[in-house]
Amino acid sequence: MREPNMKRRAFFGPAALLVAGLAGAVPAAKAADIVVPMSGIVSGQPESVSFSGQAQIHCRLVRDPDFGRPSLLLRIDLSGVSGVGSSTNAAYVVSSEELVQRRLARSHVVVISFPFAAADGTGTPQSAVAAFALDFDVNTGTVSGTGKVVTPRF
Repeated sequence: MREPNMKRRAFFGPAALLVAGLAGAVPAAKAADIVVPMSGIVSGQPESVSFSGQAQIHCRLVRDPDFGRPSLLLRIDLSGVSGVGSSTNAAYVVSSEELVQRRLARSHVVVISFPFAAADGTGTPQSAVAAFALDFDVNTGTVSGTGKVVTPRF
């Protein structure tokens, strides 16, 4: 019985070193805050809404302590984005924050849905979609990106 266990240990030892070596190729855990300009039109009832503003994205690179695979954690704050109704010029507000986790890659497309409502509290909340194209520099840990607001297709 002892012999098969020793063979397993011999196999897992080099595998563990390989995984540790790959994880070491990733930059140290870093955090960055970026501002992404947003704009777009959401078509719907009772009117279409034109959005503009800035999304705040807090990005943090973290390592998985069990498997060594790094992840990018994103906290996307859309409270800096607002809208104006096309027919009434009514103000619309967004007070949404989304948490997203992705495996580390050089680029990501992140799509989230979010609610928006008339600033005066009238009417029912509606849905919109924010789409981000984010680039991650694996050498420096910096993040950059672009974003837009679109009509949901669900």
